Amino acid sequence: MAYLNFLQSKDFIKCSVVPAGNIVTIKFPEGTEPVISTKGFRLYLDAAGDLDIGGDDYLGYTTIYRNDEVTAAYNGYQLSCDGSIWTPPEPAPEPEPAPEPTLEELRESKVQEMNALQQAAIQSGVNVTLTDGTVEHFTLTEHDQTSLVGLQSQVAAGEESIPWHTSNEEEHCKFYSNADMGLIITQAMAWVTWHVTYFRDLRIYIRSLESKEEVAGIVYGMELPEECQSEPLKVMIAAQTI
Repeated sequence: MAYLNFLQSKDFIKCSVVPAGNIVTIKFPEGTEPVISTKGFRLYLDAAGDLDIGGDDYLGYTTIYRNDEVTAAYNGYQLSCDGSIWTPPEPAPEPEPAPEPTLEELRESKVQEMNALQQAAIQSGVNVTLTDGTVEHFTLTEHDQTSLVGLQSQVAAGEESIPWHTSNEEEHCKFYSNADMGLIITQAMAWVTWHVTYFRDLRIYIRSLESKEEVAGIVYGMELPEECQSEPLKVMIAAQTI
């Protein structure tokens, strides 16, 4: 704290003074009524005015820069030495409402949404019942799919003890028999083929819709109208019902 003495006044007022360029902020102790003056002031370290710590530095602060609810919160106000006065910033303009998407835009947005769900469904993987009756889950990330394709030649060659490296870095490599690896590859490829085929037909169906409401109602995995099902998809659906 310091003691402020406004010019043409005999009072030494306890306060804190914080200069910042052409602005000085004056803060008074809590419970003390702020004293406002535009005469300029001197600043002292003691209440008697013997220890001058401001010199002539504050004589030019003669304009009320800001005195409102913000400065009232710290029980003070601000002065400027160049005649400047605080002005509130212009309010930000209201954002323009986003244009209503067209039917075509909604279709393509829905296609992208369904494609993301297709990829997630594929990569989540498939459960495979092995020859000993145990069930294991196999993820089908792009790395997994590439690895499985590469193992097809080993299965075709009749090799036994085929190693499989999963995408889980915390799991060790494991050997699978030729029969088990054949099951894994067959079911994994069938899983991928189903989703790729289904998505392609779904995409065509979405792009044929004539209303925004119909597009909004599309969900991944829904049953497609028969006329929108390709022949391969029909065969796969029929195989599922057997």
